[in-house]
Amino acid sequence: FIGTIYLAGNRFFAGTDNYGSPLDIWIENDQLNGAEEGDKVIVEVTEWSDRPNQFPKGKVADKLGKTGSDDIEMKAILLKNGFHLNFPDEVVREVEAISNEIGDEDLFGRADLRHLTAFTIDPVDAKDFDDALSYRILENGNAEVGVHIADVTHYLREGSALDKEALERSTSVYLVDRVLPMLPEKLSNNLCSLRPNEDRLAFSAIFEFDQGKKVVRRWFGKSVIHSRRRFTYEEAQEIMDRGEGELSEALLPLNEIALKLRKDRFASGSINFETDEVRFRLDENGYPVEIFVKERKPVHMLVEDFMLLANREVATFMQ
Repeated sequence: FIGTIYLAGNRFFAGTDNYGSPLDIWIENDQLNGAEEGDKVIVEVTEWSDRPNQFPKGKVADKLGKTGSDDIEMKAILLKNGFHLNFPDEVVREVEAISNEIGDEDLFGRADLRHLTAFTIDPVDAKDFDDALSYRILENGNAEVGVHIADVTHYLREGSALDKEALERSTSVYLVDRVLPMLPEKLSNNLCSLRPNEDRLAFSAIFEFDQGKKVVRRWFGKSVIHSRRRFTYEEAQEIMDRGEGELSEALLPLNEIALKLRKDRFASGSINFETDEVRFRLDENGYPVEIFVKERKPVHMLVEDFMLLANREVATFMQ
């Protein structure tokens, strides 16, 4: 249970946060684990009683901190919904054993695409960069577009403790001010994040477009890439609006291709399920000071269109 320590007479109790059926758990002094009155804690019940008006007994399994702080309340939300804040020791040991450097053995069987001008476009507060785009003109005058996805499975071995923990977590959980990742930070924010100016392992889908912006050739495979630039959505959109700026020679033609892909997609019956997304602006203490509707701009749709292209073309290839 999650609760708050309080003192009644000479006894300490944890008043739980179960809104439907609150519970008071008696914590003997030697079971407080360093917790004090007013601390938000995780409590494990050690003894239930069949006698009426008898409090269950428990012990403090973990101390979260003083109740009322934004950080503690956010952690409590996660815990109350069944999420684990920390990774098991076995998972931590497996991840620590993974090298921070990409070795020759990691590159075996991969296409070396580090010569491509790849870049990422993500929200300003993004910590992990899952996908990158690349663009170049081929000798025959056609355009080549690359969609590169971080190769998580290179590090996530089937049957490992890490694999089982990822299965248990199923997804990364996004709250207003933080992310509870499915994978430890060394992977999610580092080795499996396509960070700029670093070699990274990826799965790539490479498409050749003719002059009519039609796909005439496709290639799928494991790769190693080197992102040249990390754009925020706002930065990329500003370059597209001005028609000039860093990597405008890639962003502008990519947007033209995306417009054609989108037009063809809707002409073929694609449904737009777009809804307004509400965002919160927080102050330095983590308290909300403004609520606003996230504005969808062409750059957001550009990224989506190429992700959809990769998914559709892979599905077609498999079929």
